[in-house]
Amino acid sequence: LSLIEEYNQIEKERAKQLEGHIVTLAVQASEEGKLFGSISPRDIAKAVHDSGKALEKSEVEMPEGPIRTVGEFSITLHLHGEVSAKIKVVVNPA
Repeated sequence: LSLIEEYNQIEKERAKQLEGHIVTLAVQASEEGKLFGSISPRDIAKAVHDSGKALEKSEVEMPEGPIRTVGEFSITLHLHGEVSAKIKVVVNPA
């Protein structure tokens, strides 16, 4: 295997481990469910990392911008080339 093929294989394994992973965050929110602040790619990467899986903030795709309400969100992780995974981020009021 070439180094590139080997790296692709490593990232595909990582994608399998991350696919369907659920991260729950408890944050300060108003009674209407609006967050005091927002959840950014850095917050998501830290929560995933704290759960024992490696993730960089640059790998978190949030085209709609940061999360600003409580609820469940499907987030795409772009790991490498055409390798990606989806995780669920659950935002609960603290």
